[in-house]
Amino acid sequence: MRLGRKLLEKYNSWKLGSKLLAAFTLASIIPILFVQIVAFQVNKNQMTEKIDELMVNNLTQIAERTNLNLKVYTNLIYQIYKDEQVIENVLALVDDGDSRKAVAYNKVVNRLKQYHNSEAGIRCLSIICPDGAAVVYDFETDSSLNTVWQDYPDLRGVPPYLDAEDAPGMVVTDTMNFKGKEQEHYFHISKRMFDFNHLEHGSIATVIMTIEERSLNAICSSGGLDEHSINFILSDDRRVVSYPDEDFAGITMNPELEVEEFVHVSGYLRNQNITINRYEDPVTGWIFCNAYDKDYMLKDVTRTQQMLVLITVLTLLFATVLIIYTVRTMDASVRSVVSGMREVQKGNLDVVVPVRSFDEIGTIADNFNDMTVKVKELIEEVGEAKEHQKNAEIRALEAQINPHFLYNTLDSINWMAIEKGEFEISKMLRDLGVILRYSVNKSNQIVSIWEVEDWLSKYISLHQMRFNNAFSYEINVEKETYRVKIYKLLLQPFVENAILHGFRDIESGGLLRIDISLAEDGGGIAVIIEDNGKGIPAELLENFNDREKAIVDDGRGIGLHNAFSRIHMYYGEAASWKVSSICSMGTVVTLRLPFLRRESNEDTDCGG
Repeated sequence: MRLGRKLLEKYNSWKLGSKLLAAFTLASIIPILFVQIVAFQVNKNQMTEKIDELMVNNLTQIAERTNLNLKVYTNLIYQIYKDEQVIENVLALVDDGDSRKAVAYNKVVNRLKQYHNSEAGIRCLSIICPDGAAVVYDFETDSSLNTVWQDYPDLRGVPPYLDAEDAPGMVVTDTMNFKGKEQEHYFHISKRMFDFNHLEHGSIATVIMTIEERSLNAICSSGGLDEHSINFILSDDRRVVSYPDEDFAGITMNPELEVEEFVHVSGYLRNQNITINRYEDPVTGWIFCNAYDKDYMLKDVTRTQQMLVLITVLTLLFATVLIIYTVRTMDASVRSVVSGMREVQKGNLDVVVPVRSFDEIGTIADNFNDMTVKVKELIEEVGEAKEHQKNAEIRALEAQINPHFLYNTLDSINWMAIEKGEFEISKMLRDLGVILRYSVNKSNQIVSIWEVEDWLSKYISLHQMRFNNAFSYEINVEKETYRVKIYKLLLQPFVENAILHGFRDIESGGLLRIDISLAEDGGGIAVIIEDNGKGIPAELLENFNDREKAIVDDGRGIGLHNAFSRIHMYYGEAASWKVSSICSMGTVVTLRLPFLRRESNEDTDCGG
């Protein structure tokens, strides 16, 4: 809090130009740059999400194409699985003598040759019997001896055979490495075979299809974007099933390496900010991965943002130069005005401030020059004004003597009336003296309802005597309102209007009723002044009920317009009124006055 106050005091001590520059920096430059940074980050995140979504969709399509290719291979295995000739000769390999086995072996080889079709990527077909006997035909070498499995003495120990041993259906075995003229990489599809005439004997052999890994790599490469993105396949145990560089196919990733690090180590997307997306295929269980250079993919967004930042900086720079120019011009104008004010402060009223512009400061300078001229004229008039003021004060003192003289005279007449036994006249004189004192002394003073009631009784009583008791009156005041304060003489104009205008030219039967009570909502008081007099003409009635017209003083002293104007001045919109009248039947004035929030300077005892 103290630090903020000190900073505010420091800011207030700066010159106008420094304040404007600081305000422009804090209110424009910093927020605009902040918005640019936030907008760039939001756009970058949104674009990254879109790219990631695109990559995952691409991986999904690659997985679907891979499954379609695998389906072609599995259909071929099903044909072998159901081939009666193959089954018959496999049974012969297991049960017949050596001579019959050789014939059966050759028949199986010849039958396997027939399954070679135009589908690329199939290296060899193998049938492995439970006793270790095996028939392998290698399509690349066109041989049953020179095959990829020639270095394995017992094919019952190879992974494809072991994977299919307890599996009910087709099994896909991850990529394996084979040593030939150069490193070769193959994955396998295998399935156990049965004699459908004797299923109770169990599996008679396992058929294995060996497929080149490059067929998977070709599918992955077809979904790649360019050199800034690669696709590859991993197994759930982190074995590399397919990779753009075949040397990495078939290996198991170091468990300490993240996939991003492995991509860098493999030589792809080196020294680039890469992002990895994954899709796990529910059919094969393989994880199809994509790695892409994030910075390259977002280069257009970054370039656009850089252009926006450059444009923003140039715009702010131009605005800053313009503001500095404006501030300096304004500062020069302000200095000239301040200099002129200091000259006037010294008493030099002949100073003229040059008007440098036609803006607000130029207007101030022009008005300042006019002011100095008028001040000189006013100073010349001061002497005459002082003389007039002295005369006015003397007349005011003389005017103050008149009420006291009147009070004393009424008091003398009162005692003369008492001496002669004219007690009714004495009462009228006393009431008149009270009314005069009440009216003359601070007409805008705040008084209690109790005082208002007492004064109104005396005031109306005098009018009764004046009009030879042509009317009667009732004043009903709730005790709860006795201590409520209102402005003095606020109700007098309404009472006077009822008597002078309502009861004019009547000789008897007049009734004036005044009710003062708490308002229904408890937020003030309600005053009802009702008479059975002549009523108010319709055009006047409309003016009194129109607030804007009612508060316009009619210039005739204390009349209803003046009364409504005082109510509006004292209470504002919190007060309201309504005037109802019917000609020859009477008038009802209803006032709604809020409680005053301040008390009178005098604490008047209401007697209640």
